[in-house]
Amino acid sequence: MATARVDWTPTPIRTSWDDLLAGITSPELWEEKRQLLARRFLELIRDPAAPAPPQDLRLQVEREWDGGDFTIQYISYQVEADERAHAYVGVPRGPAPPGGFPGVVCLHGTTNWGARQSLGLPPEPQDPQADRPAVDGKDFARQFVRQGYVTISPEHFCCATRIPAEGAYDTAAFYRRHPDWSAVGKYTYDSAIATTVLAQRPDVDASRLGVTGHSLGGQGTIWLAAYDERIRCAVPSCTASTFRENPEPLHWSRDYWYIYFPQLREEFLAGRQVPCDFHEMFALIAPRPVFDRFALNDGDPTGQSHRVMMHLKLHELYRLLGKEEAHAFLVFGDGHAIPDLSWTGALSFMDRWLKYDGNALGGWDGRLTPTG
Repeated sequence: MATARVDWTPTPIRTSWDDLLAGITSPELWEEKRQLLARRFLELIRDPAAPAPPQDLRLQVEREWDGGDFTIQYISYQVEADERAHAYVGVPRGPAPPGGFPGVVCLHGTTNWGARQSLGLPPEPQDPQADRPAVDGKDFARQFVRQGYVTISPEHFCCATRIPAEGAYDTAAFYRRHPDWSAVGKYTYDSAIATTVLAQRPDVDASRLGVTGHSLGGQGTIWLAAYDERIRCAVPSCTASTFRENPEPLHWSRDYWYIYFPQLREEFLAGRQVPCDFHEMFALIAPRPVFDRFALNDGDPTGQSHRVMMHLKLHELYRLLGKEEAHAFLVFGDGHAIPDLSWTGALSFMDRWLKYDGNALGGWDGRLTPTG
């Protein structure tokens, strides 16, 4: 009696993100598409409207003090011809190892004193948010500097020392000055200059730079890594939902407060698909290491579930490029937060790629003193 043949082929998973690798069967074909996506990304953030970065950053150390177990510097530097930015730098104690410390750009969320918060500092007494707690799990720069990284925490361009008359994170003044640019383009431009400040430090190994951030800073992490190939490792936390699987896509192009992409409002209202969504921005980072961290109960759960599927597709790209180990994502249930699980994973991932050259077992490469 004949035995019925059993088909053990798994059911294919169809997702919104399948267009990422449609027709792509080799690294060479991917490189052609990557160049197209890079152009689309620059168009999305309106990079052609950005000014040329200053040749002379005119870096100044405004203050320097003892942070307990590390040194803190408050610095300023030129970002546009008539505009200076400020940032907090955390420096580990003791001499730098041969070649310098690894460095991490730390991008804060929508808190007026978020750059200070990232180093565990309270707000300035005159800050409008001075009654807020000093630390609520977002002191990630302090944690990194304690583990042997030089960190830079730049103040966002519309808060703190550059807070506009309309209030923190209101971009109206920016668009009056730069009507053809985008807030995301400006944010990324400023973040790239902060990366230059970090890379030019004599105590930093410019070949070992990472970026991390939470909330708005998590989105900034993706944009900076997609934009600037000096970033060798990206670890975002709790970013907003994507364009195409977002129940409220106008969040990205609202007509008040912080307006990310003003030109997209017409596209969303017309029901058109944005030509460069977040899976493509993440793909521009590949094959450099990236570790995304997010909660299924952070905002709309359906959108976050789609984010899981997005990463499964992104992992196929890393497999195609022979770097599966350089892509990871962590899903948890703690909402819009950085729980210990998330922080521990972030440090482990950064250590692996910026200290141990990708060795999963934490092997020492001879240039840095192992930690942990």
